[in-house]
Amino acid sequence: MSIPAISHAISPEVNKSLSGLDFDLSQWDQNPRIGGLLSRTVLAGGKRLRPLLTLLMGDLFGADHGSMTPFARVVEMVHAATLAHDDVVDNADVRRGKPSINAVSCNKKAVLAGDYLLAYSLAEVARQGRPELVTCLSEIISDLAEGEWLQIENSKRTDLCRDHVDQVALKKTGSVLRWCSEVAPLYLGLDQTTVAKAREFGECLGIAFQMTDDILDFKRRDGAEFADLKNKVINSVIFETLALQGDQQTLNVRSLDELTLEEKSLKIALEVVAKNVAQRLQRCRDLLLEFSQRELDESQVKAQQQAFLTISCIIEYLANRV
Repeated sequence: MSIPAISHAISPEVNKSLSGLDFDLSQWDQNPRIGGLLSRTVLAGGKRLRPLLTLLMGDLFGADHGSMTPFARVVEMVHAATLAHDDVVDNADVRRGKPSINAVSCNKKAVLAGDYLLAYSLAEVARQGRPELVTCLSEIISDLAEGEWLQIENSKRTDLCRDHVDQVALKKTGSVLRWCSEVAPLYLGLDQTTVAKAREFGECLGIAFQMTDDILDFKRRDGAEFADLKNKVINSVIFETLALQGDQQTLNVRSLDELTLEEKSLKIALEVVAKNVAQRLQRCRDLLLEFSQRELDESQVKAQQQAFLTISCIIEYLANRV
């Protein structure tokens, strides 16, 4: 974990489990050439926030790390597979400061490697003997593809509304964090209400995460700013700005030859999205507090309390990003 605001709050036990996750597929007996390509590109580096959250939610609900590590590993692999596909879709040549997977190989191999990694991830979950978790992961992979599809459609819609934009954030980011949050209560066989609240927690956190990215796209000054604007991707900030400028709730994106944003409207839009982030994070805080009050065995209480503190740091990290 490379985020100081979070890493200081991670327990030695979680750190040990997190660092023990093996993402080196270069000696993969399935196909070492595919594994090697993945290992030196999309599986190299990264914050490992998703596997961290999976382990922490396990501690929160009383699932041991031995049970959760396969699922923590899988969620990072699914994320890596989407990066492989994104690099092709976006025609990228750099990922995390290094040549992207399609630049190292080619578009066809990048897509195939991503597909292969998704298939491996599903098989890995199937090996845990819990068919319902395979179904959940399949739904998340479907959501990821649909989210990308919707994002493309949104750039050409004649009736784009706020819900269309929110659906992209839900499916592209919220779905993955939903898995991180729901897999522990599902694995433990907890009641449907608890599972539903865990799902809600992950989705709220994921959408808030995406919206903070949307805000930072306009605030950063590292050469990567305005990426969505340049690519005509209608994120939450761009939508709110254009809606304010046109004084309307739906947009005809096809009529916009250029996405010109007025400074006054942009400033208000940033405040609107930041308020939305704050509301979603407050819901996360409320749910987290509720989860932390579940009664566990005495031997699990310390890990539960530490998980509560660490997840709280994740929430505050997102709140402070903007």
